[in-house]
Amino acid sequence: MVITDRYDHLIDDKNRLAIPSQVRNVMNPETDGTAFYLVPEGRYLQLIPEKLFERLSNLTPTGLMPAPEVAKVRRYLFSNSARVEPDKQGRVMIPERFMRDSKNPDPIMPGMLSKEVTLVGANDRIELWNRVDYIAHMRELMADLIRAEPLADLDYAEVVSAATLEAVDPLAGELRLLAATRFGRARLIDNEGATA
Repeated sequence: MVITDRYDHLIDDKNRLAIPSQVRNVMNPETDGTAFYLVPEGRYLQLIPEKLFERLSNLTPTGLMPAPEVAKVRRYLFSNSARVEPDKQGRVMIPERFMRDSKNPDPIMPGMLSKEVTLVGANDRIELWNRVDYIAHMRELMADLIRAEPLADLDYAEVVSAATLEAVDPLAGELRLLAATRFGRARLIDNEGATA
């Protein structure tokens, strides 16, 4: 299974998140399983299909006495991950500890999710981002990619209001991602719509 595209969703008041039907419909229960593991990864969470998570978990044999570095990584990874099973409507319950507005914040790993999220297809898993963090990340990534091109000279890369074309902070509402780059004497200008 290859997971692509991105989906803007809301986590409801009961911390339920709908897994896109485009993903659910291609999952094979025998090879992918029916549930996901929610795994922290820097600025976002990963939703990894359960059978993939189990295969990856078994790749590093630990024996009775794992090496100290392996034990540390495993302790961090497994203690901060959670298995989530979709209900009949395809929604998973996000554990309270992952939410920024948690009434019982986790003392080890502060909650990172707000109610407005973007699910990003990432080949064999889904990245789960706060929508505003994802837009900011994509703005950074877009600028970095252009700067890395030896023939390109970045004029600007900005996120603006779709209505006024003025810079916005914080990112909210209907937005446009704008970029202009020079390749020699040619200037290329592009934009992409987004909602935060």
